[in-house]
Amino acid sequence: MDSKIEIILLRWWQSMFLSPEQLREKGITPAPSIYKAQLKRCENIEMAMLTDGFRDLWIRLPDEISLSNNPVKIEYWAMIAVALVYVRSNSDIKLAVAAGRKGGGNKSVVSELRFSQLQSAKTPNELLRRLRRILQQVKGNISVLALAQDIEEWFAEYGKLQPCRADKRINVRWVIDYYRAASGKSIDLSDFR
Repeated sequence: MDSKIEIILLRWWQSMFLSPEQLREKGITPAPSIYKAQLKRCENIEMAMLTDGFRDLWIRLPDEISLSNNPVKIEYWAMIAVALVYVRSNSDIKLAVAAGRKGGGNKSVVSELRFSQLQSAKTPNELLRRLRRILQQVKGNISVLALAQDIEEWFAEYGKLQPCRADKRINVRWVIDYYRAASGKSIDLSDFR
């Protein structure tokens, strides 16, 4: 995802979540509240594609994306639109790190079982269902752009006949992030890239 697209995506998310004062400072028009409401009610990717919030994001994207007839690209952006309405505050925390952090007590915020279900998602709709639940459990306090990049990588791997190297797969990165956060160790993934 290039920086131009990241800016578009971040501004789209900000239009729904920042206060009117913050939006005014950034020169962003507030999104109608129905965008979030419609996207939160989506049970699957196809429903998301029919919402005003998704259309608003889709229209903002560069022509090489928005004029594409590639159904996987459309699914990918619809998934991002739905997932991002569950991110309440943009932080620098990645999804798997937030999931692996200790909650009240000695257990991770997201159980190993639920996290493994996210990793084993085989279809976009299954990923959406698992992702939505985890985003709610981490209270939506993660990085908007890191989540979008994770979804982008999942879709890049989705449907490939020949899997990429294990150390480059999103599921492996999620596991490393999750268990490092669960163990309390600092996270520096530069060695794994």
